Amino acid sequence: MFADRPGDWLRDRIESSGWERVGVYGLDYVMAVRDYQQLAGCSAELTSWDVEFDLARAVKSPAEIESVRDSVRINAEGFWTFLEAYDVGKTEAEILAPCEKLFVEEGCGRLTMDMVLVGENGSATPEFRIASSKRRIAPGDLCLPSLVVAGPGGHWAEVSRAVVAGGKPSTHALSMEEAYGEYYEIAKKDLRHGATAHDVHRAIAKGFAERGAKLGHVTGHSIGMTMIEYPKIGEGLETVLEEGMVFSIHPHAISPDGSECLYMQDTWLVTREGGEPLADVPLRIFDASESRP
Repeated sequence: MFADRPGDWLRDRIESSGWERVGVYGLDYVMAVRDYQQLAGCSAELTSWDVEFDLARAVKSPAEIESVRDSVRINAEGFWTFLEAYDVGKTEAEILAPCEKLFVEEGCGRLTMDMVLVGENGSATPEFRIASSKRRIAPGDLCLPSLVVAGPGGHWAEVSRAVVAGGKPSTHALSMEEAYGEYYEIAKKDLRHGATAHDVHRAIAKGFAERGAKLGHVTGHSIGMTMIEYPKIGEGLETVLEEGMVFSIHPHAISPDGSECLYMQDTWLVTREGGEPLADVPLRIFDASESRP
């Protein structure tokens, strides 16, 4: 409904319907004064409904899951396109541009967010940045494209892998690659219906912590028609996972001195038996010699 004055429209709707309590998503955020004035004297009780709404939309319907799978397919194709374009001497932007072309052709429209993690000597600094049209990839650079897209169905997905060509990954990157391999197998078992977000976080983080990594922000988050949704996968979050939830899992493994990181993303489906990884891209650091399967 596109109302000239939403507060007036909503108050009339509430009072004509005889509603006593109305849950509002975003009630704790900024509301136009004109709308607040109308709703402040409303006969019904207005209550925040953020968490309840987010938990409801976190469980995807079969049709939504098909949309997610399509977005993952497009995202994974984007990585293979990136790998095919990857070459020492090219700029970051030249390598990333074919991915964006693919995403437009596949119907993503403006629903893309493509950035890179880059660094020298087989490592990457912890901050994502816009791909540079001036900086050229040197031998041994680590470049990781964060390819985040929503396909025609509108559901976002995240799939990313690191690439090091003409050199070797750093000691930290290799250690974190091992931890990623461990987490991948753990998530297949522990990212299941009935588990808590805290327990899943602890299980996934274990291998990284044992290798001395610090984990930046969250281990993962629900993902859907909004890129970052509730609930998160993180410390102290006792939300119980349900079958049909979809999560982006991306441990941000930062070295003890904070100078480098590894951050590879995957989109997972929660099932009764465990987590189902929706992309078929091997979870490892590539060297740009690989061929698309």
